[in-house]
Amino acid sequence: MHIFLTGGIQVGKTTVIRRFLKLSGLAADGFITFWEAHSGGIRKLYLSPFCSDMPPAKKHIIAHHDGQRLFLPENISDVFNELGGEILDASGKRDIIIMDELGFMESDATVFHEAVMRHILGKTPILGVIKPMRSGFLDGIRSHPNVAVKEVTPETRDVALEHVLKQFSAVR
Repeated sequence: MHIFLTGGIQVGKTTVIRRFLKLSGLAADGFITFWEAHSGGIRKLYLSPFCSDMPPAKKHIIAHHDGQRLFLPENISDVFNELGGEILDASGKRDIIIMDELGFMESDATVFHEAVMRHILGKTPILGVIKPMRSGFLDGIRSHPNVAVKEVTPETRDVALEHVLKQFSAVR
């Protein structure tokens, strides 16, 4: 069984993942997306291997935000297909795969979609985050028989953590 957390922005989905990994002691690979502030009020969104100690590189940038608008590279699908595909191809060698997060930016990245689905069909458990929006790709993940979706709110964050711990208790 794979579990994908869903919910609004900044409700604690990634916090649940990090707390789960700390409490469970499981080794993880996969990917994470994260924002980093830069000069001039610009924030950059990175796609990076989850277990990497290397600082993010320019090739990991998947979006910019200037405080008012989100800017995606014209080749955003290529970034997900190449970098995301590379990260996912190298994943599944540890106890659990992290996919934080799946959303709208990779909507047309079919190679990335195929890599995600290969892991969903695989045996290595996945703990991920999925945006609460509609798309064929995201709806396909949510409705897959190997996937359970757990909503997270600030009030249910601890309950979600307990649920994830219970569901993955037999992984080791």
